[in-house]
Amino acid sequence: MNKFKISFINKTVSILSVLALLIAMVVPLIIGIDSHAITPRVMLSEYSLSSDEIYPGDSFTINFKLKNTSKNPVMNLKCTVSSDNGEFIPVESTGSSYVAEIKGEEEIELSVDLTAMKKLAEKSYKLTIKTEYEDWSNKYSASDSIYIPIKLKTEVLISETYIAEEEIRLGDNIEIVSTINNIGGADIYKVQAVSSGDNIAEANCYVGDIKSGKQGNIDIITKATAVSTTSTYDNKIDITYEDIDGNEYRETVFLGNDGRIEVLEQDYSDIIKVKEDTSTGMTNNMKLLIVLACVAVLVLFFVVKRVMKRKRLEKEFD
Repeated sequence: MNKFKISFINKTVSILSVLALLIAMVVPLIIGIDSHAITPRVMLSEYSLSSDEIYPGDSFTINFKLKNTSKNPVMNLKCTVSSDNGEFIPVESTGSSYVAEIKGEEEIELSVDLTAMKKLAEKSYKLTIKTEYEDWSNKYSASDSIYIPIKLKTEVLISETYIAEEEIRLGDNIEIVSTINNIGGADIYKVQAVSSGDNIAEANCYVGDIKSGKQGNIDIITKATAVSTTSTYDNKIDITYEDIDGNEYRETVFLGNDGRIEVLEQDYSDIIKVKEDTSTGMTNNMKLLIVLACVAVLVLFFVVKRVMKRKRLEKEFD
Protein backbone atom coordinates (compact mmCIF):
# COMPACT_ATOMS: atom_id res chain seq x y z
CA MET A 1 0.00 0.00 0.00
CA ASN A 2 1.55 3.25 -1.10
CA LYS A 3 1.69 6.47 0.90
CA PHE A 4 -1.09 8.09 -1.11
CA LYS A 5 -3.61 5.41 -0.22
CA ILE A 6 -2.61 5.54 3.44
CA SER A 7 -3.03 9.30 3.51
CA PHE A 8 -6.47 9.05 1.86
CA ILE A 9 -7.62 6.47 4.37
CA ASN A 10 -6.42 8.57 7.29
CA LYS A 11 -8.23 11.65 6.02
CA THR A 12 -11.39 9.67 5.45
CA VAL A 13 -11.26 8.28 8.98
CA SER A 14 -10.72 11.77 10.38
CA ILE A 15 -13.69 13.17 8.47
CA LEU A 16 -15.91 10.30 9.58
CA SER A 17 -14.83 10.82 13.19
CA VAL A 18 -15.69 14.50 13.04
CA LEU A 19 -19.08 13.70 11.49
CA ALA A 20 -19.78 11.13 14.17
CA LEU A 21 -18.89 13.63 16.85
CA LEU A 22 -21.19 16.25 15.33
CA ILE A 23 -24.03 13.75 15.05
CA ALA A 24 -23.52 12.74 18.67
CA MET A 25 -23.78 16.39 19.73
CA VAL A 26 -26.69 17.52 17.52
CA VAL A 27 -29.03 14.52 17.63
CA PRO A 28 -29.84 14.81 21.39
CA LEU A 29 -30.69 18.46 20.90
CA ILE A 30 -32.96 17.63 17.98
CA ILE A 31 -34.60 14.81 19.91
CA GLY A 32 -35.07 17.07 22.95
CA ILE A 33 -36.66 19.83 20.91
CA ASP A 34 -38.86 17.42 19.03
CA SER A 35 -39.96 15.59 22.17
CA HIS A 36 -40.84 18.91 23.77
CA ALA A 37 -42.85 19.88 20.70
CA ILE A 38 -44.80 16.66 20.66
CA THR A 39 -45.57 16.52 24.41
CA PRO A 40 -49.39 16.44 24.59
CA ARG A 41 -51.04 19.26 26.53
CA VAL A 42 -54.80 19.29 27.08
CA MET A 43 -56.13 22.68 28.17
CA LEU A 44 -59.49 24.27 29.00
CA SER A 45 -60.25 26.61 26.09
CA GLU A 46 -63.66 28.03 27.08
CA TYR A 47 -66.69 27.43 29.27
CA SER A 48 -70.24 28.68 29.85
CA LEU A 49 -72.99 28.29 32.46
CA SER A 50 -76.61 27.44 31.72
CA SER A 51 -77.84 30.26 33.99
CA ASP A 52 -76.73 33.87 34.39
CA GLU A 53 -77.59 33.84 38.10
CA ILE A 54 -77.15 30.84 40.37
CA TYR A 55 -78.73 30.75 43.83
CA PRO A 56 -78.16 28.28 46.69
CA GLY A 57 -80.01 25.04 45.96
CA ASP A 58 -80.15 25.68 42.18
CA SER A 59 -79.13 23.06 39.64
CA PHE A 60 -77.17 24.21 36.60
CA THR A 61 -75.01 22.89 33.77
CA ILE A 62 -71.44 23.83 32.99
CA ASN A 63 -70.43 23.40 29.37
CA PHE A 64 -66.72 23.49 28.58
CA LYS A 65 -64.24 22.70 25.81
CA LEU A 66 -60.90 20.88 26.10
CA LYS A 67 -58.26 21.27 23.40
CA ASN A 68 -55.30 19.03 22.64
CA THR A 69 -52.68 21.63 21.78
CA SER A 70 -50.22 18.97 20.57
CA LYS A 71 -50.07 17.54 17.06
CA ASN A 72 -50.09 14.03 18.48
CA PRO A 73 -53.21 12.30 19.82
CA VAL A 74 -53.90 11.53 23.47
CA MET A 75 -55.83 8.55 24.78
CA ASN A 76 -57.87 7.44 27.76
CA LEU A 77 -58.70 10.95 28.95
CA LYS A 78 -60.51 11.27 32.26
CA CYS A 79 -62.02 14.66 33.16
CA THR A 80 -63.26 15.36 36.72
CA VAL A 81 -65.17 18.47 37.85
CA SER A 82 -65.07 19.17 41.60
CA SER A 83 -65.18 21.95 44.22
CA ASP A 84 -62.81 22.35 47.17
CA ASN A 85 -65.34 21.88 49.97
CA GLY A 86 -68.25 20.24 48.20
CA GLU A 87 -70.05 23.51 47.38
CA PHE A 88 -71.24 21.96 44.10
CA ILE A 89 -72.53 18.38 43.94
CA PRO A 90 -72.85 16.42 40.64
CA VAL A 91 -76.49 15.72 39.83
CA GLU A 92 -75.61 12.30 38.42
CA SER A 93 -72.54 10.01 38.70
CA THR A 94 -69.32 11.43 40.14
CA GLY A 95 -68.81 14.41 37.89
CA SER A 96 -66.27 12.55 35.74
CA SER A 97 -66.25 12.07 31.96
CA TYR A 98 -64.18 9.68 29.81
CA VAL A 99 -62.91 10.19 26.28
CA ALA A 100 -61.14 7.40 24.38
CA GLU A 101 -59.04 9.67 22.16
CA ILE A 102 -58.49 13.31 21.24
CA LYS A 103 -56.62 13.79 18.01
CA GLY A 104 -53.85 16.31 17.62
CA GLU A 105 -55.05 19.92 17.77
CA GLU A 106 -58.62 18.66 18.17
CA GLU A 107 -61.19 20.23 20.55
CA ILE A 108 -63.97 18.38 22.35
CA GLU A 109 -66.97 19.68 24.29
CA LEU A 110 -68.18 18.23 27.60
CA SER A 111 -70.89 19.15 30.10
CA VAL A 112 -71.61 18.36 33.75
CA ASP A 113 -74.82 18.94 35.72
CA LEU A 114 -74.25 20.34 39.22
CA THR A 115 -76.30 21.47 42.21
CA ALA A 116 -75.25 24.33 44.48
CA MET A 117 -75.51 23.58 48.18
CA LYS A 118 -78.38 25.37 49.95
CA LYS A 119 -76.41 27.22 52.65
CA LEU A 120 -73.85 28.96 50.48
CA ALA A 121 -72.98 32.60 51.15
CA GLU A 122 -73.09 35.30 48.50
CA LYS A 123 -69.64 35.06 46.87
CA SER A 124 -67.70 33.19 44.14
CA TYR A 125 -66.61 29.58 44.65
CA LYS A 126 -63.76 27.77 42.88
CA LEU A 127 -64.54 24.88 40.58
CA THR A 128 -61.63 22.69 39.41
CA ILE A 129 -61.54 20.83 36.10
CA LYS A 130 -58.87 18.13 36.28
CA THR A 131 -57.76 16.10 33.25
CA GLU A 132 -55.71 12.87 33.21
CA TYR A 133 -54.55 11.35 29.90
CA GLU A 134 -51.72 9.44 28.21
CA ASP A 135 -49.93 8.93 24.92
CA TRP A 136 -47.86 5.93 23.72
CA SER A 137 -45.14 6.45 26.29
CA ASN A 138 -46.27 8.54 29.27
CA LYS A 139 -49.16 9.62 31.48
CA TYR A 140 -50.04 13.28 32.12
CA SER A 141 -52.36 15.39 34.24
CA ALA A 142 -53.46 19.02 34.26
CA SER A 143 -56.03 21.18 36.04
CA ASP A 144 -57.85 24.45 35.37
CA SER A 145 -59.88 26.55 37.81
CA ILE A 146 -62.97 28.64 37.21
CA TYR A 147 -65.08 30.64 39.68
CA ILE A 148 -68.85 30.33 40.00
CA PRO A 149 -70.63 33.38 41.51
CA ILE A 150 -73.46 32.57 43.93
CA LYS A 151 -76.20 35.14 44.50
CA LEU A 152 -78.78 35.36 47.27
CA LYS A 153 -82.38 36.29 46.53
CA THR A 154 -83.67 39.70 47.56
CA GLU A 155 -87.24 39.68 48.85
CA VAL A 156 -89.09 42.14 51.06
CA LEU A 157 -92.49 42.19 52.74
CA ILE A 158 -94.19 45.51 53.46
CA SER A 159 -96.26 45.47 56.65
CA GLU A 160 -99.68 47.13 56.59
CA THR A 161 -99.26 50.80 55.86
CA TYR A 162 -101.54 53.15 57.73
CA ILE A 163 -102.20 56.87 58.18
CA ALA A 164 -102.05 58.16 61.74
CA GLU A 165 -104.75 60.88 61.39
CA GLU A 166 -108.41 59.84 61.52
CA GLU A 167 -109.70 63.03 59.88
CA ILE A 168 -107.67 64.95 57.31
CA ARG A 169 -108.47 68.45 56.13
CA LEU A 170 -106.89 70.57 53.44
CA GLY A 171 -103.44 71.76 54.53
CA ASP A 172 -103.14 69.28 57.40
CA ASN A 173 -99.97 67.27 57.97
CA ILE A 174 -100.30 63.56 57.27
CA GLU A 175 -98.11 60.94 58.97
CA ILE A 176 -97.64 57.70 57.02
CA VAL A 177 -96.24 54.73 58.98
CA SER A 178 -95.11 51.32 57.72
CA THR A 179 -92.46 48.60 58.14
CA ILE A 180 -90.26 46.94 55.50
CA ASN A 181 -89.19 43.38 56.38
CA ASN A 182 -86.18 41.81 54.63
CA ILE A 183 -87.29 38.19 54.26
CA GLY A 184 -84.75 37.34 51.53
CA GLY A 185 -81.36 35.72 51.97
CA ALA A 186 -79.35 38.79 50.94
CA ASP A 187 -78.79 42.10 52.69
CA ILE A 188 -80.41 45.11 51.00
CA TYR A 189 -78.95 48.59 50.76
CA LYS A 190 -79.97 52.26 50.41
CA VAL A 191 -83.61 51.63 51.34
CA GLN A 192 -85.82 54.69 51.03
CA ALA A 193 -89.53 55.51 50.68
CA VAL A 194 -91.12 58.38 48.75
CA SER A 195 -94.77 59.46 49.02
CA SER A 196 -96.60 60.97 46.05
CA GLY A 197 -100.12 61.23 44.69
CA ASP A 198 -103.05 63.28 43.51
CA ASN A 199 -103.76 65.16 46.72
CA ILE A 200 -100.71 64.66 48.96
CA ALA A 201 -97.33 66.36 48.74
CA GLU A 202 -94.17 64.48 47.79
CA ALA A 203 -92.04 63.57 50.80
CA ASN A 204 -89.34 61.00 51.48
CA CYS A 205 -87.89 58.90 54.27
CA TYR A 206 -84.40 57.34 54.19
CA VAL A 207 -84.29 53.97 55.96
CA GLY A 208 -80.73 52.80 55.16
CA ASP A 209 -79.39 49.23 54.93
CA ILE A 210 -81.38 46.24 56.20
CA LYS A 211 -79.73 42.88 56.90
CA SER A 212 -81.36 39.59 56.02
CA GLY A 213 -84.08 38.73 58.53
CA LYS A 214 -84.25 42.29 59.91
CA GLN A 215 -86.70 45.15 59.40
CA GLY A 216 -86.71 48.92 58.92
CA ASN A 217 -89.30 51.52 59.87
CA ILE A 218 -90.91 53.96 57.45
CA ASP A 219 -92.23 57.23 58.88
CA ILE A 220 -93.16 59.95 56.37
CA ILE A 221 -94.67 63.36 57.16
CA THR A 222 -96.48 64.80 54.14
CA LYS A 223 -99.32 67.32 53.63
CA ALA A 224 -102.86 67.27 52.19
CA THR A 225 -102.76 69.42 49.05
CA ALA A 226 -106.26 69.07 47.56
CA VAL A 227 -109.80 68.25 48.67
CA SER A 228 -111.07 64.82 47.60
CA THR A 229 -113.74 65.24 44.94
CA THR A 230 -113.65 61.92 43.01
CA SER A 231 -113.85 58.25 43.96
CA THR A 232 -110.41 57.25 42.60
CA TYR A 233 -107.02 58.66 43.49
CA ASP A 234 -103.43 57.54 43.02
CA ASN A 235 -101.78 58.20 46.38
CA LYS A 236 -98.88 55.85 47.12
CA ILE A 237 -95.41 55.32 48.54
CA ASP A 238 -92.61 53.90 46.37
CA ILE A 239 -89.99 51.89 48.25
CA THR A 240 -86.64 51.41 46.51
CA TYR A 241 -83.55 49.45 47.54
CA GLU A 242 -80.40 47.92 46.00
CA ASP A 243 -78.64 44.56 46.16
CA ILE A 244 -74.90 44.05 46.63
CA ASP A 245 -74.26 44.61 42.90
CA GLY A 246 -76.11 47.94 42.82
CA ASN A 247 -79.19 46.60 41.00
CA GLU A 248 -82.27 48.62 42.04
CA TYR A 249 -85.61 47.13 43.07
CA ARG A 250 -88.95 48.88 43.63
CA GLU A 251 -92.06 48.11 45.66
CA THR A 252 -95.24 50.25 45.47
CA VAL A 253 -97.86 50.46 48.21
CA PHE A 254 -101.13 52.36 47.66
CA LEU A 255 -102.44 54.44 50.54
CA GLY A 256 -105.90 54.71 52.04
CA ASN A 257 -108.62 52.95 50.08
CA ASP A 258 -106.78 51.72 46.96
CA GLY A 259 -104.93 55.00 46.72
CA ARG A 260 -107.75 57.31 47.82
CA ILE A 261 -107.20 59.50 50.87
CA GLU A 262 -110.27 61.43 52.07
CA VAL A 263 -109.30 65.09 52.38
CA LEU A 264 -112.01 67.49 53.64
CA GLU A 265 -112.39 71.24 53.33
CA GLN A 266 -110.87 73.22 56.17
CA ASP A 267 -113.40 73.89 58.99
CA TYR A 268 -113.63 77.63 59.86
CA SER A 269 -116.83 77.43 61.96
CA ASP A 270 -115.01 77.69 65.32
CA ILE A 271 -113.17 80.82 64.20
CA ILE A 272 -116.45 82.47 63.08
CA LYS A 273 -118.11 81.58 66.38
CA VAL A 274 -115.29 83.17 68.38
CA LYS A 275 -115.55 86.34 66.31
CA GLU A 276 -119.31 86.47 66.90
CA ASP A 277 -118.86 85.99 70.65
CA THR A 278 -116.30 88.80 70.96
CA SER A 279 -118.35 91.22 68.82
CA THR A 280 -121.62 90.78 70.78
CA GLY A 281 -120.11 90.37 74.27
CA MET A 282 -119.25 94.08 74.98
CA THR A 283 -120.64 97.16 73.18
CA ASN A 284 -119.28 100.72 73.31
CA ASN A 285 -122.18 101.80 75.63
CA MET A 286 -121.28 99.07 78.08
CA LYS A 287 -117.66 100.20 78.05
CA LEU A 288 -118.83 103.84 78.80
CA LEU A 289 -120.99 102.70 81.71
CA ILE A 290 -118.07 100.81 83.19
CA VAL A 291 -115.86 103.91 83.01
CA LEU A 292 -118.57 106.14 84.61
CA ALA A 293 -119.08 103.62 87.38
CA CYS A 294 -115.38 103.64 88.15
CA VAL A 295 -115.37 107.47 88.30
CA ALA A 296 -118.42 107.49 90.61
CA VAL A 297 -116.73 105.06 92.97
CA LEU A 298 -113.62 107.25 93.15
CA VAL A 299 -115.70 110.43 93.78
CA LEU A 300 -117.68 108.67 96.50
CA PHE A 301 -114.45 107.46 98.11
CA PHE A 302 -113.00 111.02 98.35
CA VAL A 303 -116.31 112.47 99.64
CA VAL A 304 -116.55 109.88 102.40
CA LYS A 305 -112.92 110.42 103.30
CA ARG A 306 -113.41 114.22 103.53
CA VAL A 307 -116.55 113.95 105.71
CA MET A 308 -114.77 111.59 108.11
CA LYS A 309 -111.82 113.97 108.34
CA ARG A 310 -114.15 116.95 109.15
CA LYS A 311 -115.89 115.02 111.89
CA ARG A 312 -112.55 114.10 113.42
CA LEU A 313 -111.43 117.79 113.47
CA GLU A 314 -114.70 118.97 115.01
CA LYS A 315 -114.34 116.37 117.71
CA GLU A 316 -110.82 117.58 118.57
CA PHE A 317 -111.97 121.29 118.94
CA ASP A 318 -114.84 120.35 121.21
